Amino acid sequence: MRVRAHVPAVAIVLAAALALHCGSNEPRDPGTFPTGDAAPPPTATTEGGTPPVFPEAGSSFTDFPAAPSIDPSLPGDIDKQFGAPSAGEAGAGAAPCITEPADDAMIPKNWTPLFVEWAAPAPQTVTEVRITVDNQVNPYLAYVPGRSFSLPATVWSGAAFHSAGKDMIVSVRTAELKDGKLVGAPSPASRTVVHVAPVDAPGSVVYWSSSPGTSFKGFTIGDTASKTVLTPQSAGTSAGAQTECISCHTSSIDGKLIFYTRDVTGGARAVDVRKVASPTPPDMGDVSAAAMALLARPNQYAPQLSAAHYSPTDAVAVTVFRIGATNELVWTDLHAADANGWGRFTRTGDTRNVSSPAFRHDGTAIAYTSSAAGGEGVIADVTPADPTIDIYTVPYANRQGGAATPLPGASDPALREFYPTYSPADTLLAFNRTSAPVSSYNQPSAEVAVVPGTGGTAVRLRANDPPACSGKKSPGLTNSWPRWAPKVGVAGDKRYYWMVFSSTRREATGTRPQLYISAIVTQVSGSTETISAEYPAVYVTAQDPAGNNHIPAWDVFELGSIPK
Repeated sequence: MRVRAHVPAVAIVLAAALALHCGSNEPRDPGTFPTGDAAPPPTATTEGGTPPVFPEAGSSFTDFPAAPSIDPSLPGDIDKQFGAPSAGEAGAGAAPCITEPADDAMIPKNWTPLFVEWAAPAPQTVTEVRITVDNQVNPYLAYVPGRSFSLPATVWSGAAFHSAGKDMIVSVRTAELKDGKLVGAPSPASRTVVHVAPVDAPGSVVYWSSSPGTSFKGFTIGDTASKTVLTPQSAGTSAGAQTECISCHTSSIDGKLIFYTRDVTGGARAVDVRKVASPTPPDMGDVSAAAMALLARPNQYAPQLSAAHYSPTDAVAVTVFRIGATNELVWTDLHAADANGWGRFTRTGDTRNVSSPAFRHDGTAIAYTSSAAGGEGVIADVTPADPTIDIYTVPYANRQGGAATPLPGASDPALREFYPTYSPADTLLAFNRTSAPVSSYNQPSAEVAVVPGTGGTAVRLRANDPPACSGKKSPGLTNSWPRWAPKVGVAGDKRYYWMVFSSTRREATGTRPQLYISAIVTQVSGSTETISAEYPAVYVTAQDPAGNNHIPAWDVFELGSIPK
């Protein structure tokens, strides 16, 4: 596979995190395969995965038909009018700008059908889309009006399977059509390359949409549209108060429950829980009545869970809770028998406000945003006396907490860092950062970066940047709220980490916040795991394009039983 991979000048080396994971007796994330384990399957799926049957090397396939696909609104000979691929190369006007997929992007092989979008001068009203792969006998040729195209699902399913691990080269030419004939030669071609990963992406994404009203919508990877998961109306009444707004959510470890922040009539904000398959309260064996009452206390936000502390004998939710004038980090025993089933984590060395916690999968520590001001459990803000916003970690220590320390690489005094999230196996931590002394909330200058899970050198991701021809640049695109897929795909010595985040870069949706995914690939050698490549982002076509879509959670939500 041709990979024009970006390798940071100082590569992130994850040896410490990997060595800790290999030698630990803590529960291990089932989606990763530490060095020394039996040979892993070449892919990870939501169900745990079975080794797929890959095509033999050197095989050729006919998933792309020999005949072109011509939109019924266009002349039947439009392919002949466009002529050979070289027609127009001499320069009949400007080449179109391919905005999706970004050049050098990567998509999982179980992704939705390949989506292509472009911009071109107004007179150019007809487009040729040509897609080639070196193991497909034919190119896929489509002639369409408009400014976007998706491969048919039946074509994509075969091509994605047979061409997994290959590059798809997308070429776009545009032309002006008048009275059934092209006016002059077509434009020069623009080309982009998208890498089809040799692995699936697992799980489901549930995201917050704020138009109209608030709701959670979601899709399982490979779906072509979203389902409504929860609304304030379907959430109904809890703790004697009607839900008016929902936000800031996460999945239970088994995917059956959704924990979230809600506003009730009168404005109080607290945490609530509902089943994913139906908007009903959880079974008492999962979350006790006493725990529900503790979570429902006003001024409580941003629930987080860890696989290491979600069992019949040890189940804990971490939240932000306002105590006095400060947002504190607290725990709630989900099996609590009475009102005493909660406590505050000691944060020795840090007295500032807590927001946006992230619970390590191994259950040993919690990362959070520390700032002088802020609110609502996810907003960090600066003051004239203290313009810093940093990511700290504190040990779990059997619900006791301990010394709170800045995370190296995510606590630069020259930057504001916030919204931390741990990758599977806690190998990496993604977060937002900005050089401006501003609030974290809806921040246009925010960008996504990653650092080793135990701290180190941070790397700004190329996923922040849309194609240069679009004229859009980051910072300025509100690249925000990164979240990792729940498992890692493995092929050979490579590990494939997937990430979702929101961005305001897309013109076709009025620059509303929309979801994008990107890939980070690491290479394992002995006890060392190193980032070998990280890729530009691609647009998520399964989301509702009419919504303001933000704060995604990528987990194992059980969406299959929710009606479409």
